[in-house]
Amino acid sequence: MKRIAPLALLSLAAFVEPPATTMASTQLILTGVPVVIDGDTLASEQRCLAEAIYFEARSEAEDGRVAVAQVVLNRVKSGYYPGSVCGVVYQNRHRRLACQFTFACEGKSLRIKEPEQWQVAQRIAREVYEGRTYLAEVGDSTHYHADYVQPSWAKRLKKMDVIGRHIFYSRGTTGLAHL
Repeated sequence: MKRIAPLALLSLAAFVEPPATTMASTQLILTGVPVVIDGDTLASEQRCLAEAIYFEARSEAEDGRVAVAQVVLNRVKSGYYPGSVCGVVYQNRHRRLACQFTFACEGKSLRIKEPEQWQVAQRIAREVYEGRTYLAEVGDSTHYHADYVQPSWAKRLKKMDVIGRHIFYSRGTTGLAHL
Protein backbone atom coordinates (compact mmCIF):
# COMPACT_ATOMS: atom_id res chain seq x y z
CA MET A 1 0.00 0.00 0.00
CA LYS A 2 1.22 3.48 -0.79
CA ARG A 3 1.90 6.08 1.84
CA ILE A 4 -1.25 7.31 3.46
CA ALA A 5 -0.66 10.34 5.63
CA PRO A 6 -2.92 12.49 7.77
CA LEU A 7 -4.57 15.13 5.62
CA ALA A 8 -4.04 17.93 8.10
CA LEU A 9 -0.28 17.64 7.69
CA LEU A 10 -0.55 18.19 3.95
CA SER A 11 -2.98 21.13 3.98
CA LEU A 12 -5.45 19.86 1.37
CA ALA A 13 -8.54 20.15 3.49
CA ALA A 14 -8.62 20.28 7.26
CA PHE A 15 -11.62 19.04 9.18
CA VAL A 16 -11.81 20.44 12.66
CA GLU A 17 -13.74 19.13 15.65
CA PRO A 18 -16.72 21.36 16.45
CA PRO A 19 -16.97 23.33 19.68
CA ALA A 20 -18.61 21.42 22.52
CA THR A 21 -21.75 23.55 22.17
CA THR A 22 -22.35 22.40 18.60
CA MET A 23 -21.74 18.67 18.81
CA ALA A 24 -24.31 18.04 16.03
CA SER A 25 -22.17 20.07 13.67
CA THR A 26 -18.71 19.82 12.28
CA GLN A 27 -16.56 22.55 10.86
CA LEU A 28 -15.12 22.05 7.41
CA ILE A 29 -12.38 24.19 5.97
CA LEU A 30 -11.98 23.75 2.24
CA THR A 31 -11.06 27.18 0.99
CA GLY A 32 -10.12 28.90 4.21
CA VAL A 33 -13.76 29.73 5.01
CA PRO A 34 -15.33 27.78 7.88
CA VAL A 35 -18.65 26.15 7.05
CA VAL A 36 -20.89 24.68 9.71
CA ILE A 37 -22.41 21.38 8.64
CA ASP A 38 -25.21 19.88 10.72
CA GLY A 39 -25.13 16.23 11.70
CA ASP A 40 -27.72 15.17 9.11
CA THR A 41 -25.82 16.84 6.28
CA LEU A 42 -22.56 15.34 7.51
CA ALA A 43 -24.10 11.85 7.50
CA SER A 44 -25.51 12.41 4.01
CA GLU A 45 -22.19 13.69 2.64
CA GLN A 46 -20.30 10.73 4.10
CA ARG A 47 -22.88 8.32 2.68
CA CYS A 48 -22.50 9.82 -0.81
CA LEU A 49 -18.73 9.52 -0.48
CA ALA A 50 -19.06 5.90 0.65
CA GLU A 51 -21.34 5.20 -2.33
CA ALA A 52 -18.72 6.59 -4.71
CA ILE A 53 -16.03 4.45 -3.08
CA TYR A 54 -18.21 1.33 -3.08
CA PHE A 55 -19.56 1.57 -6.62
CA GLU A 56 -16.41 2.97 -8.27
CA ALA A 57 -13.61 1.17 -6.44
CA ARG A 58 -14.72 -1.66 -4.16
CA SER A 59 -12.53 -4.14 -6.03
CA GLU A 60 -9.46 -1.93 -5.55
CA ALA A 61 -6.97 -2.11 -2.69
CA GLU A 62 -7.51 0.37 0.11
CA ASP A 63 -5.22 3.03 -1.39
CA GLY A 64 -7.26 2.90 -4.62
CA ARG A 65 -10.44 3.50 -2.67
CA VAL A 66 -8.86 6.35 -0.73
CA ALA A 67 -7.74 7.89 -4.03
CA VAL A 68 -11.29 7.87 -5.41
CA ALA A 69 -12.59 9.53 -2.24
CA GLN A 70 -9.83 12.12 -2.43
CA VAL A 71 -10.80 12.98 -6.03
CA VAL A 72 -14.38 13.60 -4.91
CA LEU A 73 -13.26 15.96 -2.13
CA ASN A 74 -10.81 17.69 -4.48
CA ARG A 75 -13.70 18.38 -6.84
CA VAL A 76 -15.79 19.81 -4.00
CA LYS A 77 -13.03 22.26 -3.10
CA SER A 78 -12.06 23.12 -6.71
CA GLY A 79 -14.84 25.56 -7.48
CA TYR A 80 -15.41 23.87 -10.86
CA TYR A 81 -17.93 21.35 -9.55
CA PRO A 82 -20.85 21.39 -7.12
CA GLY A 83 -19.91 22.48 -3.62
CA SER A 84 -21.02 19.33 -1.84
CA VAL A 85 -19.95 15.71 -1.90
CA CYS A 86 -23.41 14.51 -2.97
CA GLY A 87 -23.53 17.21 -5.64
CA VAL A 88 -20.20 16.06 -7.07
CA VAL A 89 -20.97 12.34 -6.88
CA TYR A 90 -24.37 12.65 -8.54
CA GLN A 91 -23.67 15.53 -10.94
CA ASN A 92 -25.51 14.93 -14.24
CA ARG A 93 -26.93 11.64 -13.02
CA HIS A 94 -30.00 12.25 -15.18
CA ARG A 95 -27.83 12.11 -18.35
CA ARG A 96 -27.23 8.49 -19.31
CA LEU A 97 -23.47 7.83 -19.37
CA ALA A 98 -22.71 11.56 -19.25
CA CYS A 99 -22.28 11.93 -15.51
CA GLN A 100 -19.09 12.40 -13.52
CA PHE A 101 -19.11 8.92 -11.96
CA THR A 102 -20.43 6.17 -14.21
CA PHE A 103 -22.29 4.25 -11.51
CA ALA A 104 -24.58 7.24 -10.98
CA CYS A 105 -26.04 7.23 -14.50
CA GLU A 106 -25.44 3.88 -16.15
CA GLY A 107 -28.86 2.56 -15.24
CA LYS A 108 -27.73 -0.32 -13.04
CA SER A 109 -29.16 -1.00 -9.62
CA LEU A 110 -27.41 0.87 -6.83
CA ARG A 111 -28.06 -1.86 -4.28
CA ILE A 112 -25.38 -2.77 -1.77
CA LYS A 113 -24.74 -6.46 -2.43
CA GLU A 114 -21.46 -6.85 -0.53
CA PRO A 115 -22.03 -5.74 3.09
CA GLU A 116 -18.39 -6.17 4.14
CA GLN A 117 -17.18 -4.01 1.24
CA TRP A 118 -19.85 -1.43 2.12
CA GLN A 119 -18.52 -1.26 5.69
CA VAL A 120 -15.00 -0.72 4.38
CA ALA A 121 -16.27 2.02 2.04
CA GLN A 122 -18.03 3.73 4.95
CA ARG A 123 -14.88 3.62 7.08
CA ILE A 124 -12.71 5.01 4.29
CA ALA A 125 -15.27 7.73 3.55
CA ARG A 126 -15.25 8.78 7.19
CA GLU A 127 -11.44 8.80 7.41
CA VAL A 128 -10.91 10.74 4.19
CA TYR A 129 -13.76 13.18 4.89
CA GLU A 130 -12.44 13.87 8.38
CA GLY A 131 -8.95 14.46 7.04
CA ARG A 132 -7.34 11.45 8.70
CA THR A 133 -6.22 9.84 5.43
CA TYR A 134 -4.54 11.39 2.39
CA LEU A 135 -2.51 10.09 -0.55
CA ALA A 136 0.28 12.49 -1.49
CA GLU A 137 0.68 10.73 -4.83
CA VAL A 138 -2.88 11.63 -5.79
CA GLY A 139 -2.49 15.16 -4.44
CA ASP A 140 -5.04 17.55 -5.89
CA SER A 141 -6.27 15.17 -8.60
CA THR A 142 -9.78 15.94 -9.81
CA HIS A 143 -10.00 13.25 -12.48
CA TYR A 144 -9.38 9.55 -12.89
CA HIS A 145 -10.35 6.80 -15.26
CA ALA A 146 -10.02 3.04 -15.53
CA ASP A 147 -6.89 1.81 -17.28
CA TYR A 148 -8.90 0.15 -20.05
CA VAL A 149 -10.33 3.43 -21.43
CA GLN A 150 -8.65 6.47 -22.98
CA PRO A 151 -10.83 9.55 -22.48
CA SER A 152 -9.99 12.54 -24.66
CA TRP A 153 -9.62 14.85 -21.65
CA ALA A 154 -6.74 12.82 -20.17
CA LYS A 155 -4.10 14.23 -22.51
CA ARG A 156 -4.89 17.77 -21.32
CA LEU A 157 -4.23 17.00 -17.66
CA LYS A 158 -1.17 16.16 -15.58
CA LYS A 159 -0.90 12.44 -14.81
CA MET A 160 -0.36 12.05 -11.08
CA ASP A 161 -0.35 8.32 -10.37
CA VAL A 162 -1.63 4.88 -11.30
CA ILE A 163 -3.25 3.02 -8.43
CA GLY A 164 -4.70 -0.37 -9.17
CA ARG A 165 -6.84 -0.12 -12.30
CA HIS A 166 -7.27 3.69 -12.08
CA ILE A 167 -5.12 6.51 -13.48
CA PHE A 168 -5.33 9.83 -11.61
CA TYR A 169 -4.93 13.32 -13.07
CA SER A 170 -4.61 16.88 -11.83
CA ARG A 171 -5.25 20.17 -13.56
CA GLY A 172 -1.73 21.11 -12.54
CA THR A 173 -0.85 24.73 -13.25
CA THR A 174 -2.33 24.79 -16.74
CA GLY A 175 -5.42 26.71 -15.68
CA LEU A 176 -7.66 24.47 -17.76
CA ALA A 177 -11.30 25.27 -18.11
CA HIS A 178 -13.87 22.99 -16.52
CA LEU A 179 -13.68 19.39 -17.79
